[in-house]
Amino acid sequence: MAKVLVIESDSVFAAVLADRLHVAGHEVRRLSEGARATAVAQEQQVDLVVLGTSPGAGLDVVEALRSQPATRSLPILVLAGAADSVNALRIGADDVLTRPCDLEELLLRLYRLLANRTAVLQVLQGDLANHPLWALLQYLGQVRKTGILRVKAAGGSGTLELRDGQATGARWQGLRGREALLALLSLEEGGFRFDPEALPEAQEGPLPLHELLMQSAWLKDEIAKRRHLIPATGQPLQSLTPSLPAVDQDFHDLPVRRVFERVLQQPGLRLFDLVADEAEAPSSTRLALALLVETGAVAPQTGEEDADIQNTREISTVLLLEIAVEDLIDAATRAGLPATALPFLLLVEPEVWPALRRLVEEGPGFRRNEGLRRLVEQVELRRAGSVSFPGRHGKLSLHVQVLNGAAQPQINAIVPGCAGVLVWIRGTASLEAVGGVVQRLETSGPRGAGGVLVAGSEAAQRQALALAGRATRWRATPHEPQSLLGMLRLLHPPDARS
Repeated sequence: MAKVLVIESDSVFAAVLADRLHVAGHEVRRLSEGARATAVAQEQQVDLVVLGTSPGAGLDVVEALRSQPATRSLPILVLAGAADSVNALRIGADDVLTRPCDLEELLLRLYRLLANRTAVLQVLQGDLANHPLWALLQYLGQVRKTGILRVKAAGGSGTLELRDGQATGARWQGLRGREALLALLSLEEGGFRFDPEALPEAQEGPLPLHELLMQSAWLKDEIAKRRHLIPATGQPLQSLTPSLPAVDQDFHDLPVRRVFERVLQQPGLRLFDLVADEAEAPSSTRLALALLVETGAVAPQTGEEDADIQNTREISTVLLLEIAVEDLIDAATRAGLPATALPFLLLVEPEVWPALRRLVEEGPGFRRNEGLRRLVEQVELRRAGSVSFPGRHGKLSLHVQVLNGAAQPQINAIVPGCAGVLVWIRGTASLEAVGGVVQRLETSGPRGAGGVLVAGSEAAQRQALALAGRATRWRATPHEPQSLLGMLRLLHPPDARS
């Protein structure tokens, strides 16, 4: 199955073409004009574009797609008038049909382009679990490839530029160069895609790939020996000595001093904060912290609140959470949703996540609820996490996702299967993504599913009201939730909300 983007102003022709593609098993996204073609092609990770043009107009879409690295090699089939056919090929279209065209011929040419792309991608994209990055780089080096290797993993995304098989530029999140390549080499899960393309002249020399491969393997071995010493990602840290203890000569290249001084100057700092500084590869930060714990210089914070005490108040608050979960399951059941599996999606802007984290951490029974603690750690580390709550009559799961461009394809895939969606924003930067979520639940969500837009600022409130006003499954509120229980209440389906 392929993802095809059809850009066509003739709605009847577009509907007929989309129907034929659906019957053949393909997924189709339609646009009536090309203004958002590049953004949609990237977000949806489409495999082919069918572009219908009018005389003298529309070919700028081809130029826009060819100007972006992510869509530069995307197959484009253009439907153009006779006067524009040659120009379409000149500026980068892979194939052209002159209007009016025969639908069967169009489909045959489309299938040929898809077959060619599939053959290429089978070789140049895959899963890191089955094709380790070090082995992939060795192959690309042997065949002296030039282009960009793109990597996506749970913790983020990055790129590696190769010129004649040599790594000359690396990026991982905010890291660049050696540390970025070291971070990429430490990945064991995720996906990759290599796009052959001409690159501008390198600003720096080649990266020492063999040296960094050896360093990456050493880091993995040393971390494995000390895994029991590495605190949880979200656990507050404290220094136990006023000065840095002596460290074995083998570890002098690690950021031990930086990590120690950060914890010394800012008690309560977490491993997540140290990694988020993006001063070096995450694996180097983790090993440095493990060494400091091993030498007794740093330790997780402890206090009376960590004592294993379960008093009457704690029992009652845990019961409150269980009751809230049961209420939401019952409400979803009354709205016609299957109680056996109820996935709810919480989407928050990056600046809103600390507020949601506070609600979760202050929620009933957080200290004793391993699932909620793991949820916070997952979101801190990967910008996404999940927790499940079994009930007497079903099972409820919450998936939290921080809104960002890299997560958009995953969000688009999740929304149609959700029992409900809550989007919490305070600004307007994410409105385009939010609009897509609203539309996707509106058109593809299961019967009974609903959404709520929580807007924490006046500007966001105006936009949220406008979005909800054009939808039947959504409502907007300016009132931010003040507790985890209140947030669960907001997720009640519209048909069951009292």
